[in-house]
Amino acid sequence: MIKQLDKGLYLLNQNNYGQRIFEGEIPLKKGMSYNAYVILDDKTCLLDTADVSVLDEFIDNLKTCLNGKLLDYFVIHHLEPDHTAGIVEVLKLFPNVTVYISSLGYALLKQFFPEADIKNLVRVNEGDKLNLGHHELTFVNAPMVHWPEVVVSYDAYIKTLFSADAFGSFTVINNVDSSEYEDQDELLYEERRYYTNIVGKYGDQVQALLKKAQTLDIKRFAPLHGPIHTSRIPTCLKYYDLWSKYEKEEDGVLIVYCSIYGHSVKAYDYINDKLTKMNVEHDAVNLNHDDFSIALAKSFIYDRIILIAPTFNMGLFPLMRSYLLVMQDHNVRNKTFALIENGSWAPQAKSLMAKLINTFKNCQTIPTTLTIKSSLKKEDLPILDSICEELVKGNSDKINKKTSNLHHFRCKLCGFILEADKLDSSFKCPLCGKDSSFFEMID
Repeated sequence: MIKQLDKGLYLLNQNNYGQRIFEGEIPLKKGMSYNAYVILDDKTCLLDTADVSVLDEFIDNLKTCLNGKLLDYFVIHHLEPDHTAGIVEVLKLFPNVTVYISSLGYALLKQFFPEADIKNLVRVNEGDKLNLGHHELTFVNAPMVHWPEVVVSYDAYIKTLFSADAFGSFTVINNVDSSEYEDQDELLYEERRYYTNIVGKYGDQVQALLKKAQTLDIKRFAPLHGPIHTSRIPTCLKYYDLWSKYEKEEDGVLIVYCSIYGHSVKAYDYINDKLTKMNVEHDAVNLNHDDFSIALAKSFIYDRIILIAPTFNMGLFPLMRSYLLVMQDHNVRNKTFALIENGSWAPQAKSLMAKLINTFKNCQTIPTTLTIKSSLKKEDLPILDSICEELVKGNSDKINKKTSNLHHFRCKLCGFILEADKLDSSFKCPLCGKDSSFFEMID
């Protein structure tokens, strides 16, 4: 699909309706969209390409949009393979095109495409500009949103931020603007699942990009996945701010549970009824059936989580262990957990869940716990009542808090943010190579 978005700006959208897995592990309900953009002005400019699965359609769209014109400039914001499959073909079609890319981006390009023949290359830095006539792109570094080489660009003429992987979603697009998406609840669900699974680990870096965006007069976000955003920009910014600060969306409780033979499910059933009677907003994830991408996304909505898991082979049931490792890998923080275990002999799940939670930043557990011996019994129910009441009422003086000593250090040259307890004098920035003297502590 080719769609004119503004004066001289065209969207090249390629939907893969048959794609059911993203990045080898994340399930897709409707498929996936891959966006690129073309600016037709005194000079012509292509911004990014697409995935190999839609490469032929992308090339056809590009040729149709250019309508016989030569391509003057080629901007590459992000080197992840789902956006770069067309690079070599574009260079063959337009051998004299000038490529604008970050220095680290160029290094990655040569790793992925050693055969790429670039005759004219400009390595962009923060604040560099590309004038196309009326349109002028200003480049903004966005390291680790969500790869280290990422830049975004801003076109002041049409007040558009080409945001790379930021503000994307796991869906295809039939209506170009997100305000026209047929199911707004579904769109937010897929935006949340996209953010938490793709960008979720890098909240500090997202905050840095949001602060830069605040200085720009933006009327359109143009991401590489999903619909573009105009009237929903305040909604996008609201949720990205919450998610990147690891703050709850709303008051309530998430119940994450798994079972081997169904006995632990009885505890979930009781808790579900109890929270309903307490008029407490709550949701659940059944790890026996729900994908981890869903579990992670729902974990960003609430700041209170009840975990129910059995002991398995003298350890933690693998599904719960994997869920907590996903949480750890995505840098989840600012949560209060309640722990419920099941075990017929030598129960271990509770202590192993607590051990993993202790590696999370600013997370804690409530003191009241429950060990179910094989099956839920009448005498267990008052303890489940206490867990619900304690978690909801937030008895903060009794919560087992873990204080983090981590700090954030920002490179004054490229903006990379390091999270560590201290800055080692031998540390060098992985983006620009500057030593520790170029870093400043920002908290």
